[in-house]
Amino acid sequence: MISQLRFFLYLGILLSGALSFATPSSVFKFPQGQVELLSEGTQLGLYFKLAPEWHIYWKNSGDSGAAPKWEWSLSQGQIHATHWPLPERIVVAGLTNFGYADEALFLFDVETAEPNQHLTAHLKIEFLICKVECIPYFTELQKQVLLTDRAGPLAALMTRFSYPSSENSGWMWRMEKQTATTLQTVLIPPSSLKDQIRYIEIFPEDGESFQSTVPTLEIGAQGYLITHRLQDSVQKDLTGSHFWVVWEDHQGRKAGQELILQKVVPASLALILFWAFLGGLILNVMPCVFPVLSIKILSFLGPEKQASALRRSGLFYTAGVVLSFCSLGGLLLLLRAGGEQIGWGFQLQSPLVTAGISLLFFWLGLNFLGLFEIGQSFSYVGARKTSSSDAGSFFTGVLAVIVATPCTAPFMGAALGASLTLPPAHTLLIFAGLGFGMAVPFLILAYVPYTLRFLPKPGMWMQKLKEFLAFPLFATVLWLLWVLAQQRDVTALLFVLALFLSVGLWIWSVNNLRSERGKQFSLLGGFLLSFALLIFLPEASSTSSVKEATSAWQGYTPEKIQSHLAAGESVFVDFTAAWCITCQVNKKWVLNTPEILTAFQKKNIQLYRADWTDKNPMITEELAKLGRNSLPVYVFYRKGRSTPEFLPEILTKGMIIDLLNKEEKP
Repeated sequence: MISQLRFFLYLGILLSGALSFATPSSVFKFPQGQVELLSEGTQLGLYFKLAPEWHIYWKNSGDSGAAPKWEWSLSQGQIHATHWPLPERIVVAGLTNFGYADEALFLFDVETAEPNQHLTAHLKIEFLICKVECIPYFTELQKQVLLTDRAGPLAALMTRFSYPSSENSGWMWRMEKQTATTLQTVLIPPSSLKDQIRYIEIFPEDGESFQSTVPTLEIGAQGYLITHRLQDSVQKDLTGSHFWVVWEDHQGRKAGQELILQKVVPASLALILFWAFLGGLILNVMPCVFPVLSIKILSFLGPEKQASALRRSGLFYTAGVVLSFCSLGGLLLLLRAGGEQIGWGFQLQSPLVTAGISLLFFWLGLNFLGLFEIGQSFSYVGARKTSSSDAGSFFTGVLAVIVATPCTAPFMGAALGASLTLPPAHTLLIFAGLGFGMAVPFLILAYVPYTLRFLPKPGMWMQKLKEFLAFPLFATVLWLLWVLAQQRDVTALLFVLALFLSVGLWIWSVNNLRSERGKQFSLLGGFLLSFALLIFLPEASSTSSVKEATSAWQGYTPEKIQSHLAAGESVFVDFTAAWCITCQVNKKWVLNTPEILTAFQKKNIQLYRADWTDKNPMITEELAKLGRNSLPVYVFYRKGRSTPEFLPEILTKGMIIDLLNKEEKP
């Protein structure tokens, strides 16, 4: 008898809902609450106000229930995005559901050809409302809407709800292990949030694969080890599963993040160290390192040395390289722990550092030309049998690392990317491996005397070679000044050039002194003073730096990439910077050539350039999302595929053509 009464009750409710189809309005009232169609700017809102103890459901309803369904019809334009508020776990009769109690506000973005448009919004909706029993409703809503940029009544209502961010702001979410009954994942929040999070909840969108019970969270050194319970007989690969991470800070504020589970094949630390060693070894032949390495080569072409002196020179050079790499790695870790978004080459994102290195190389070039000499450390670095020889070798190693930072050699990017997810001690070990790989050729020269036979015999020609090597240094100065011009305006460039002129005038004046000791102190004082004057480097006169303008390449934002992918278009992204020499070489000889640009155009590939010349947290976050923190990075998003394809750090035209030949014809 009770079941029959319940049946007729449901039937009556269904009929009452059906009657609303005849005269749709913007509000539908039912015994347990109401639903109202609202508008705000270029958004439509669907607001549910429910009686106490009643709830509706999220897109994954959990153990029972069903998500609301809607069908829009607009007189013009279209709905191009739907925003669900953050859900909560609702336990009823031993069942765990995902949904909303008391109230919920769903937002819908409207896309029209022109702003400030009048339109009619018509909505067919079906939803399930539950307490212990559940009641379905079917109705239609309609509203005349004016899309404007002005705030309306919906704005105040929106402040009561939180919505997840779909842009990855530094979160890392990777799979560890999948069994028949559980899935283990590692969730690493951004360093800026680690101390702010009070608790975290995980909501899987895939209810057919994941149980709705609360997963087990273990707090580790870097983040959270999470064990999810799976539904029975889940056999598919769960890579690419969508989750919502909802957290609350210590002030009680809620926020959320949409994340996609990535499958990371864990590489052993030994393999990553081997990559780091190879990357450091190859770094020796990168164009940005040559000027300083030319200085070190002179030490092995100098006067005849004892084996012990050669070994000391190699050891001190290696110490300078390895300690400099470790210092950079430690500084990078400290800044990241403090919430900074930085990566490999971060120091050259500072115009002050760029100007300082150019000034240092200007002094070195003048020294190589023989215009002055401060002790022996600037001349034939490491070639003398004095304590300054050891210091010269050490600081030559330091210089080599400073100049090498704009370059990323093959294997190096993978090693640095892997270091992002490792404990700090392992990260420093990887940086040490990079340094050892870079220094090992000179260790071989120092400890295997036989290899010295392959070097030319010393002679008077060495003076001419020393003078000639000043010009690669000056070429490096020109390149650094070009980088500075991308970071600041012409005023800063003129300031540095005026500083160069002052250095030349100072050296000319000091050389007229008769006292050798006075010359040494004056030169050293001028050297230190010139760097102190860099604190007066002018700021840019406008908020935007001078950037490369190439009509074929568009300015990068994650939203633009997603819009192209949603439209079924392929996208190629060049993560670059003015201080990255490898990037500039690839642009000159491959990416910006008419042949390659035409090939991209024929395949209808959207081209984007992410410029990291200046500090840009958005680009740093995107690189972290891709598992990279160094340049160059080349990413190809092929239409119809969710996984990006990475290209090597050094490009060839054939490599790009082969990549595009795999692209389906439009």
